Amino acid sequence: MSEISRDALERYGRGAFQPATFLERGVAVPFTTPFLLGARIRPTDTRAGLEVVISNPSGGRGYYIVPWAALPEVCSLTLHDRRLWQRLNDQTAITPTLVREVARGVAAEGLAGREAAAAAAQARGKEDAARMRLNFLLLLDLVRRTESAEEARLPPEADTPAGIERRARRAVARTAPTLGVGPDVVAAWLEAIATAFCGVGMPGDRPASRTRGLLARVEAMAGEVEVLAARSHDPAEQHAAALVVDAARLSAACARAAFADLDGLLADTPGLLRAWRAEQGALARRGARPDWLLDGWQIICELWRDAAPTRREGVLWEMALLAPVMPREVEDWLGLAEDWDRPARLRRSVRAKEEWRSGRMLEIVARNERLLARAA
Repeated sequence: MSEISRDALERYGRGAFQPATFLERGVAVPFTTPFLLGARIRPTDTRAGLEVVISNPSGGRGYYIVPWAALPEVCSLTLHDRRLWQRLNDQTAITPTLVREVARGVAAEGLAGREAAAAAAQARGKEDAARMRLNFLLLLDLVRRTESAEEARLPPEADTPAGIERRARRAVARTAPTLGVGPDVVAAWLEAIATAFCGVGMPGDRPASRTRGLLARVEAMAGEVEVLAARSHDPAEQHAAALVVDAARLSAACARAAFADLDGLLADTPGLLRAWRAEQGALARRGARPDWLLDGWQIICELWRDAAPTRREGVLWEMALLAPVMPREVEDWLGLAEDWDRPARLRRSVRAKEEWRSGRMLEIVARNERLLARAA
């Protein structure tokens, strides 16, 4: 499990990693093998296969770019990771949603322990509940926007379940002619929108959606790291903390801009339905932006949370190595202008990652399984 083939690894060499697009950056895969923590899967340049981007464990510049099929040649995978590798091997459309669903399916098999299996089942249940909740809230908004003052004397949310259902059917029937489709199509569209946007959720709803909750954790973690750095007298530790905080705040600012863009859509169900009728694919991709922007921060936040207070300074180095690079594509998405190369410049002097060759491999695998369970 701890063995790494240096010859195989060096055969693929190291390269720079300043992706222009999110697809080029790839999607973080929840591996438990210490050497692969934070590795990303992406299509190859030719779109003829997949490859994995592995953070250089010696620290500093460069990443290893390894063909996905060759991953078992490079290091000994845990049973969980081998199964995950097999399940992802035949995929072509790599997205955070796909990797998350495949990873939950593998975790549910119990190969990363009972805690991870239970967490995967719970996460799927929460996703189903979030989808139904968003569908319900969209219907309530449609009711409010289609009822007369007399019909709306009782707020829909205060009505009985049977009353809400009756009013929702009436709202859908009234909306359908304005869209040029039948009521059944409108109902189907609302369900599809709820599926596409359930990770985003309705602004102000409680509990917060999956991505809004992750954003809050990223911002809280950045604040705690900043406090630790202010108390540290070690310039190197301060540098690692600065990289984590800078990358976290950059990702958080982009995610907040994405939510601001989406919240206007989600607050106007008729307008959302018109946009869905016009271009379903484009709107679904727009709804996936928070997932792409925050991808990879789940594990970093859990690394921080898992570390005992006395060991948090040490874990900063691992977090700094895993801090996601922000692709320039975000300028096209959100119209933001930033120094996107800044985190990469800060990273150049990050200390080597020693955990994978420390002799504590079983302990680190167990820790990574805990991270997997909490980040499900």
